[in-house]
Amino acid sequence: MPDFRISRGLVAQVFNADKLLQETAAWVVYNKDKSAYEAITERLPEKDKKFIGSSIENNQLLDGLDDGFFLWIEKVLFIKQLPAFSGIHGSLICDLADKIIPLDLDRGEVVRFNPEDHNTPIFIVAHGEVKLKINDILISNLKKGGLYGDIFIEGAVEKANMIEALERSVVFQINIMDFYFVMANHHELVQGLIKNISTRKNYSNINQ
Repeated sequence: MPDFRISRGLVAQVFNADKLLQETAAWVVYNKDKSAYEAITERLPEKDKKFIGSSIENNQLLDGLDDGFFLWIEKVLFIKQLPAFSGIHGSLICDLADKIIPLDLDRGEVVRFNPEDHNTPIFIVAHGEVKLKINDILISNLKKGGLYGDIFIEGAVEKANMIEALERSVVFQINIMDFYFVMANHHELVQGLIKNISTRKNYSNINQ
């Protein structure tokens, strides 16, 4: 937007206690006027400068999640377009995005976990492709947009205990207790997930 200017309202958002608004506003200012960004962030507390510094200066938003840096808004927009989260309000997904642990995996890199653990993770593939395995036996492949977790699995499916990257991949990990904590505080999220997952299962049954 060539005519876009850095307004006082936008600058004020760089000092917002809401981290999503703060980070997004800082990214906009940085990419519009780097000297203005430097002058504004000099006034931030040290912990806030550290929070937005490295990701803002290295993030290439138009390259998506492949650049290895994860703006909060990118996480929200990516999750929002997945079928399981269709129609769910962005503000609810914001709380879920806060629980994401991004895994930036090189080809062949492996993450192991215990499927019987009460805090076993949910995985969302944001970039690339990964294998789900149990004791080195392949269960399935997940490509970009793929989901893994008890809530997304239909019927009796053998649980994986490791995830291996087939290529450089970005995987969002959400521990199950964090996921349930967000659900417990947002019944609209629960209703939306149930509706979307049920619709998907019913559609699959019709096609079978």
